[in-house]
Amino acid sequence: MKVYLLGAFICCSMLAYSQNCPYKIIGQVRDMHTNQVIADARVSIQTKTMQTDSLGFFHFEDLCPGNLTLHCVPHFGCEPIDLEIQVPYNDLITFKVETHQVELDELLIEAYHFPRESQEKMTLKTNDISQIKGNTLGEQLIRFPGVTSLNTGSSIVKPVINGMHSNRLVVVNNGIRQEGQQWGSEHAPEIDPNLAGNLTVIQGASGLQYGTDAIGGVILVSPDELRYQKNTAGWIKLNGNSNGRGGGISGLIAGSFTKSKKWAYRVHGTGRINGTQKAPDYWIKNTASNEYSYSAALGYKGEKFEMDVFYTKYSTNLGIFTGSHIGNLSDLNAAFAASTPKDTGSFTYQLENPKQLVQHDLSKIHLAYNWNKKIKTSLVYGYQFNLRQEYDLHKAYNDSIAALNLPAFELNLWTNSLELKTEIKHSNRFKSVFGVSGLEQSNAYSGRFFIPNFKKLQFGGYYIGTYENEKWLFDFGARYDYSRLEVFVYENNILTKPIRQFQNPSASAGVSRLLGHHWIVRLNLGTAWRPASINELYSNGLHHGAASIEIGDAQLKKEIVYNSQLGVQYKSHIAKVDLSVFYNYFDGYINLQPSLPPMLTIIGAFPVFRYVQSNVQITGLNGRVEIPIGKYVSYQFQGNFLFGTDLRSNQYLYGMPSNRITQRVRVSTARSGTKLNCFVELELLDVFKQKRYVPNSDYVSPPKGYDLLSAQAGISKKMNSGESLQVVLACSNLTNLSYRDYMNRFRYFTDELGRNWTIKVLVPFSIIKKTPTINVGN
Repeated sequence: MKVYLLGAFICCSMLAYSQNCPYKIIGQVRDMHTNQVIADARVSIQTKTMQTDSLGFFHFEDLCPGNLTLHCVPHFGCEPIDLEIQVPYNDLITFKVETHQVELDELLIEAYHFPRESQEKMTLKTNDISQIKGNTLGEQLIRFPGVTSLNTGSSIVKPVINGMHSNRLVVVNNGIRQEGQQWGSEHAPEIDPNLAGNLTVIQGASGLQYGTDAIGGVILVSPDELRYQKNTAGWIKLNGNSNGRGGGISGLIAGSFTKSKKWAYRVHGTGRINGTQKAPDYWIKNTASNEYSYSAALGYKGEKFEMDVFYTKYSTNLGIFTGSHIGNLSDLNAAFAASTPKDTGSFTYQLENPKQLVQHDLSKIHLAYNWNKKIKTSLVYGYQFNLRQEYDLHKAYNDSIAALNLPAFELNLWTNSLELKTEIKHSNRFKSVFGVSGLEQSNAYSGRFFIPNFKKLQFGGYYIGTYENEKWLFDFGARYDYSRLEVFVYENNILTKPIRQFQNPSASAGVSRLLGHHWIVRLNLGTAWRPASINELYSNGLHHGAASIEIGDAQLKKEIVYNSQLGVQYKSHIAKVDLSVFYNYFDGYINLQPSLPPMLTIIGAFPVFRYVQSNVQITGLNGRVEIPIGKYVSYQFQGNFLFGTDLRSNQYLYGMPSNRITQRVRVSTARSGTKLNCFVELELLDVFKQKRYVPNSDYVSPPKGYDLLSAQAGISKKMNSGESLQVVLACSNLTNLSYRDYMNRFRYFTDELGRNWTIKVLVPFSIIKKTPTINVGN
């Protein structure tokens, strides 16, 4: 009997052993109400258990045929759910589960993250519209310590970093160095900041990767990354303003393609219009404006190879304040002395002469190859075209020509750029970047002469290294650039082709040190340079937008800066402190300075400015302190102090921004985990009178200082997609103060803007594609 039982047992065992179990199943876990995928849900079948990945997927292999039970626990605190299936099963299994929040006892863990860069570097997330002051790039950046603005009238704003602007700053637009007519005081960056996912400012001479001209710093305007392997999402921004009775709309949609998640796209567009703007006591005639921009991007991201293409177009029409274009010297001097312009006009959306049309096209092709986990090579090609048309107040004396309504002056600028770089991760602590870059640029003008036609070639190579451990970070680098400028200019009615060549090395070294849990100290030393630009060398005539005669000097040499910057940062629950002090020595600083008296021309009387070169020093202190007051209130103090000296004449340096202090009190209910938040913020900007100037060296003495009160309040609600619906109401110049700013060229003629109410709305959206499902659950 025992023999028979043993034989039966062996046969059954062999039968079980030989059973074929080749089947597998694939499934996904989603929320029943929002259809959002649920990561880290626990799914089990028989003795097998796994967690869903970041996209909510799970899979099991080596399953035997028959009726089996899938068991799913979405996350802690949720009821488990079971599903009976018949194996084999060839479709995608989708669990629709119900999730809910679980209230736990509060456990607060505070950690303070310090940026590990040795240079002063600050980033602003532009989708947080409660932190954004205005609609232009310059208006958004002034929230950073050390950043102010240079204005021409009320609609042209360009950033100033530690007293430096225009050719001393490099603006990088989505990885391409922006090349427009940035040399002018009224040539603001032709960029729509609504596209930017974040704005980053790097101060000082440490922007080696971005070539010459990065003397004062680098501004990085970066869109959000393309949404590879993600659902379609986007946003719509609406804004309106009372001063100018204007408004705008901006929208973005991005996602990946259904059939291949390795491909992604993004489309964006903006439109804005503004009417005549108003000082507290009068209309500022002919200050209407309108603009539009759009962009598109397409990208591919594989395991080794990456590629993306990008195109954007920006266009704006700007009215130039009529009171800045004056017919004779007597009226010009009277305008300098007057507290109110002679002609104040009335409200309109129409643009009259003088005016500007500015358009900028930028195209980019980016290719990258990951050789392995440690080495990556990328190639970036950029093409840009910049068009600027300027219409004078006075039309041509020939009626037939005047009837054509042609611009009095037109500039066309074409730029091709190419950069090849390789990033090497030697170890977890040591990284290197090698790169070479080239730029070819040509310019053609028509109409009234201001700057000549030219061709420019520029080449450079660089190396940047970074080493870090738990406490220390060291970065260092060097670069060498060569620049060749060929100019086509008439001298005594004879075409000449002078060639100017410039070359010089640049270098930077920095160190930062963590001290305990709350402090970091950083030091950066560097040298940078830039060649004299075309306007500094050869401009000669009316700079239309700035309403001035500008005269260059063909003998100007290159400009070299030696920079040092020391910073300290402290973070804790008591306060956040960020202080930095810097010293810049310039060998050959090129400055546009008043050259009295004004000049009478055939088209009017204008102040005269000349480019001069000298050795100067610029020192300054920037700081920001934020102190929490209780649970919901915080106080912020920000100060920018700047001092410039011409060392040859031992006099004050012309054109330095005034010292200023900004104080903010913010009440906010924002807490992690809460969906509905609101805030109220009150800001007081105290701008001192610029007393560091040479008497009788300017057409009008610096205006008195002023205190500007602003306020804003907003509410945000977190949506199921994780993004927040935001509504913000703000008011600048709350007291409707009449004042003039030293850094606005039109302070010669008119006050700044009066009170301005603005409303801003950000509406995010997400499009979730449905997948075949099996109804599971309650």
